[in-house]
Amino acid sequence: MELKEYWSDNYHSRDFKLIRIGVVAVRFRWLVTLLIIGIAGWIAVDWWVLDPAHFKLLWKVRLITSVMLTPLLPLSYLCKLNRRWMVLSLFALLGILLLFNLVSLWSFRDGVPIPVGYIAFPYFLLALLAVLPLPVRSGLRAAVVVIVAILATDYWLDSRTLDNGELIDRVWLLLCFSLSMIWVQAGQLRMLLDLYRESTRDPLTRLMNRRLFMRQLEDTRRHSRREQPYTLILFDLDKFKRINDEHGHLMGDEVLVSVSTTIMDIFGKDATVARYGGEEFIVLLPETELEQGVRQAETLRLAVESQPVENPLDESEVMVTLSAGVVAGHKDSDLEALLNQADEALYEAKSQGRNCVVAHR
Repeated sequence: MELKEYWSDNYHSRDFKLIRIGVVAVRFRWLVTLLIIGIAGWIAVDWWVLDPAHFKLLWKVRLITSVMLTPLLPLSYLCKLNRRWMVLSLFALLGILLLFNLVSLWSFRDGVPIPVGYIAFPYFLLALLAVLPLPVRSGLRAAVVVIVAILATDYWLDSRTLDNGELIDRVWLLLCFSLSMIWVQAGQLRMLLDLYRESTRDPLTRLMNRRLFMRQLEDTRRHSRREQPYTLILFDLDKFKRINDEHGHLMGDEVLVSVSTTIMDIFGKDATVARYGGEEFIVLLPETELEQGVRQAETLRLAVESQPVENPLDESEVMVTLSAGVVAGHKDSDLEALLNQADEALYEAKSQGRNCVVAHR
């Protein structure tokens, strides 16, 4: 996992973003539920420790806060659909809780000692936010909002300055809790990314697997412009079984890895490349005409043919060739029919003697 993937979700795939948002939405929903129950349930503690005057105000504040949090529960279901809804929900949660903290502390402005539970509330809030697998940038934004709001509340209520030792201690604690929150969030993000890659990547070539490719293909079809085609290229290694039989499966694995590396070198990051099954690979080229796809497939064919693969056991070399079927799709294309057409073109390439490219027209 690269450091930039910790920093921002701009470096995550669209598919992973949707999965992460779904996880955040579920945890956010449980977090809101816990807060609704906890804030209202704390009334019993307030009744035990507060004097009647403060209790009379704060039990109402707690109930109002719980009611204000309730709409966030249905809103959490919208978070699964759109990142903006997730951001809006998170900052709405922070706003409600920070307002609750402000009103609660304001109620003790007459000099009555503030119970520990109210002093510790900002740290409790930061600890709760650690359950969300957020990138570092998002965690920093949430932490800045909390810290600035808490310091502004302290200054407004008590006219404190940074020369005050108590305030410096408070800032130090807030920073420590914020860094801990971000550390835990990044750890969860890493775990989620690792699990995602294990379930969507071919373990040998590290290309995406067929299941993820089909999701990416459907996503490309759905978001493509009606007048702009996309191209599918289905590759198959020629006589791959003979390589396994004559040189062993270790050599076969070496060939698959070498070819997958060449495919990535030729098509780059703009293409979607997957191991389709066995010795078959498939490439999706967005916003590409059929003729362009044929040219790129031919470039790959020549590159593979010109790069013998070295046997890791005896340093001998094995010549590798491939055949390809190319087809162009549009926004209204039936994906199953499109894949069948690519397979038919590939079969035609095999019938023509292998080591060639055939386009379905």
